[in-house]
Amino acid sequence: GLAQLQALDRVAPTMLDKAVEYILQCRNLDGGFGCVPGAESHAGQVFTCVGALAIAQALDRLRTDSTGDDDNSNIDSSATATAPSLLDKDEQLLGWWLAERQVDSGGLNGRPEKQADVCYSWWILSSLSILGKVSWINGDKLASYILKCQDEDDGGIADRPNDMADVFHTFFGIAGLSLLGHLHRAKSDAGDATTSAAAFRRIDPIYALPTDVCQRLKLPGQVIATTSESANDGDDRL
Repeated sequence: GLAQLQALDRVAPTMLDKAVEYILQCRNLDGGFGCVPGAESHAGQVFTCVGALAIAQALDRLRTDSTGDDDNSNIDSSATATAPSLLDKDEQLLGWWLAERQVDSGGLNGRPEKQADVCYSWWILSSLSILGKVSWINGDKLASYILKCQDEDDGGIADRPNDMADVFHTFFGIAGLSLLGHLHRAKSDAGDATTSAAAFRRIDPIYALPTDVCQRLKLPGQVIATTSESANDGDDRL
């Protein structure tokens, strides 16, 4: 809802304040977020909550000092701002909860003890991108899993290897490859002409739109800065 309202320039400050307060009530002791207060943490809902906080430029609310007071001194709340790296235990716990969704196949699941599904290449990677923690998972193994789910004949991407491809998982698979930087590396095939990395548009982890579209529409957002090289290196919004 916030993403659509923001695109339509119909978000009132009081609306954001109330949304942020409710989102924080949905945070669980394991670091994740549920659909309602007290509900089980789920990767899809984590993205919804983290993305909404990013749109509201309220990622600082994930940070509290030892006294329980918010410490906002190092957060830039301007439009499309980059928030500094956060060290709060709650924000770190959320990062670990997301990173632990990677299973042996390299894919990501939505909650503990579930199978990997390509769609979480978006739900989890987008959250990790906003939090500046893409490096907390093995990106190469995830990219390999996504590509194994591609239909070699028709080209679409399925939820898991050898399943039927569909538009839903194809979009999220491509989005995940973009967030990993996989689509934006120059490649060559046995000495043939090199494919330009610029041929593929980068995706924004907050709005799931090309970053140039977000820039043109001046959609506000906030991400946590990382001093290390990230999968989104070169993205002007991040």
